[in-house]
Amino acid sequence: MERRNDYKQALLIEAVIHEADALGRSTAARRLAEIGVPLEVAVRVLTRPVERRQQFESPFMRRES
Repeated sequence: MERRNDYKQALLIEAVIHEADALGRSTAARRLAEIGVPLEVAVRVLTRPVERRQQFESPFMRRES
């Protein structure tokens, strides 16, 4: 699976997933739908977190080598 290139949406998705336990899965799924995440993807990230995409670093926060 390719890495996400929309950093803002990735942050929103991370926030919803992080709060999923407190919100409940149905509320979390609704919030993901509100920000444009397809239902199949929302179900996958909420029920099978191991299959989620790998995170990426912001282009603004690159580490210097």
